Amino acid sequence: MFKNSLFRQTVRVCMALILAISLATFCQAAGQKITIKAVTAWPKTVWEVGNFMKFMDIVKERVAKEYPGELEIQYAGGPEVIPNQEQVEAARMGVVDMVFTTDGYYVSAVPEVNALSVSMLDGWEERAKGVNALLDKIHQEKVNCVYLGRLGHNLPFTIYLTKPVKGLDDLKGLKIRCSPTLIGFLKKIGASPVVIPPPEVYTALERGVVDGFAWPAGLIRDWGWEKITKYVVQPGVYNGANVIVINKKKWDEIPGNLQKLLIQAEDDAARFAKQRAVDLIKNEEEALKKMGIQYIQLPPAEAKKLTDAAYSALWDVIIEKSPVNGPKLKEMVSKP
Repeated sequence: MFKNSLFRQTVRVCMALILAISLATFCQAAGQKITIKAVTAWPKTVWEVGNFMKFMDIVKERVAKEYPGELEIQYAGGPEVIPNQEQVEAARMGVVDMVFTTDGYYVSAVPEVNALSVSMLDGWEERAKGVNALLDKIHQEKVNCVYLGRLGHNLPFTIYLTKPVKGLDDLKGLKIRCSPTLIGFLKKIGASPVVIPPPEVYTALERGVVDGFAWPAGLIRDWGWEKITKYVVQPGVYNGANVIVINKKKWDEIPGNLQKLLIQAEDDAARFAKQRAVDLIKNEEEALKKMGIQYIQLPPAEAKKLTDAAYSALWDVIIEKSPVNGPKLKEMVSKP
């Protein structure tokens, strides 16, 4: 009888110890903060990064309100930390956790991401139509990253020049600085694309290495390029495709409730970015005109040739590099 009593007492003690250890482990896990180390393709002072900072603010506010102490995004810096065209590779390797960048900086690894530049949808519409799900699958396979979403809207790439042009034919032979995304388009209209990093553009313009540059509308004053720009060619083409990607292993460490929070915060920041872009373009056009910079509006027929060349050139590249997913994406992001 004593032995049975001792056995039952031992069992109770062991069960109490197991329960205590389990509770301690649970509490420790529940209280452990998840920290996401983030970098951006541009310095913090550049306009585009303001959209990412808004995203970070939304995340911070909602975490504080709903899940205090459980998640933090730490901003490590821009291209001074990791060169912009190496950042997605850094995320793939887990050197950083989150990257805010543009499609042109890693299109060689994920050619399908260029579809965002020719998308007729807003970012949250892309998510609703399954575009994000397809791009997420592709990103996980090719760069070991989760595709969170697009955080750049309504900033069409625009051609800025130091020389005057009257029509589309005058662009032939001009040396235009661009990102890799615009190479096919510029070749199609007869211009000579030149890929150089943004910090080198001003000097290239000064020395006549290039005759102009293609850049998202509204953003040239971030770089001081308005001081040497004389003309702006209208219309612009494409749609700014700045995106957020996250290392897959890091994403898998984030509980589902916090993953959902990040996704919702990205969509809300995208809506903020869209209106911010509309306001920016209006304000910058007024400012550049006051500086004496001339806006050249191509005649309707030539404007159509320009936009047709841009969209057909990029879709040709996307579909050639991704014959399976390219056509799928074209159907998904095109409006009837």
